[in-house]
Amino acid sequence: MRGNPLWAVPLAALPDTNERPIFSASRRPSPPPVLSVLALNALPIPPGPPPVELRLVLVGTVVGSDQSVGIFVDETSKATLRLKLDDDYQGWRLGSVNRREVTMVRGEQTETLTFPKGGGATSATGTAVAESAVKRGSSHTAQYD
Repeated sequence: MRGNPLWAVPLAALPDTNERPIFSASRRPSPPPVLSVLALNALPIPPGPPPVELRLVLVGTVVGSDQSVGIFVDETSKATLRLKLDDDYQGWRLGSVNRREVTMVRGEQTETLTFPKGGGATSATGTAVAESAVKRGSSHTAQYD
């Protein structure tokens, strides 16, 4: 006999083939489980990261025709920093600079920082600015004002 050698094997000798044919619906994999709408709604939504609080104190502004700058003290580290318009600090972007206030933006959050109310005495912020300026070797500190 020429051709396929399996043609010589009688079907009676292959009982598994008769019991479980290859192209049968019973041999197909079961469909993946379908999640109902209720099951999807029951899944807990993981909480997002906690909102990051803006820990800056405004100590100065420079408003120019071509460039604006905000000068801040980080309340956590007591470091002085200078941000130009649209600069980023810990995810907060300097959105606008006015004479006595700045606006910081983070996503949908907006914070407006104004100068601290002065009562004539040197505030802790003023002391932090002076200490930071001394560490940098600056001759302009609160004592010279």
